[in-house]
Amino acid sequence: MALIETHSLRREFGDTVAVDDVKLTIEKGAVFALVGPNGAGKTTLLRMIAALLEPTAGTALIGGFDIIESPRLVHGCLGYLPDFFGLYDDLTAREYLTYFYLAYRLNPDLLEQRIDSVLFQVGLSDRREAPIETLSRGMRQRLGLARTLLHEPQLLLLDEPASGLDPGARHELQELLRSLARSGKTIVVSSHILAELEDYCSHVAILNRGRLVFSGTVKEARLSLAKGKRYRLRVLGDAAKTRDLVLLDPSAKDWRPDGAEWSFEFSGDDAAAASLLKVLVDSGVGISMFCEAAGTIQDSYLAMLGRETH
Repeated sequence: MALIETHSLRREFGDTVAVDDVKLTIEKGAVFALVGPNGAGKTTLLRMIAALLEPTAGTALIGGFDIIESPRLVHGCLGYLPDFFGLYDDLTAREYLTYFYLAYRLNPDLLEQRIDSVLFQVGLSDRREAPIETLSRGMRQRLGLARTLLHEPQLLLLDEPASGLDPGARHELQELLRSLARSGKTIVVSSHILAELEDYCSHVAILNRGRLVFSGTVKEARLSLAKGKRYRLRVLGDAAKTRDLVLLDPSAKDWRPDGAEWSFEFSGDDAAAASLLKVLVDSGVGISMFCEAAGTIQDSYLAMLGRETH
């Protein structure tokens, strides 16, 4: 069942078209990656879906509510965390959440229960009385996310939630988003850190210059890779020798590390791949794995946008 349906959603700023007639459907329970280069229209699209920015044309239904006709009802369905959000450094985490809980006009009898619940969800129970000014960047991000959870929304819209976080904090955020997804939340994450989205997102949409380039499952995004097949292999011994042998084949290019393995792009057919494997084995290269691998979101993204670099 669709939770988000956009119908020819468009937003213009003067002569600039930021979002160009986007038609998008997001099912309940999806963890949806919204990706694209800077200026692609991701933030504008999220703000319209959140009923915070009125479209120039078109509309969207969120949980069955029209963003133009029923913005307040839309607000009740979702939690929105912008790229830049305000925290009050002179408050404690509990005081900050209390302020927003009462501002949302939620049941005051459940205030402490809800605050304890959201702090537990984001892993900040032990920082309940901590002044916000003492929190790390990652903790501050999680506190902002806790605020979006206060009214128990079914949908979370997160605009670049990992921006500025160190690798450890990004990993903690990924684990938190996985946990929220398992609890039944539908999540839309806007990000340019494409490799990290692949681990926990079920769907992906690619925007470029305001237009929707692709929308589908992560598997479909991988299979849509336009640059050719990739093969993955595990080498026992000299990886440099293996690389040189592979790249002697005119059908092979783009050799790169892939975790504890290696991968390369290959434009030949199955018979050509079998011949290449035979060359490696006959040359004394130890190969413990050699298989075709679908492209990553990163590969699909760069291929669809016709780019070679970020």
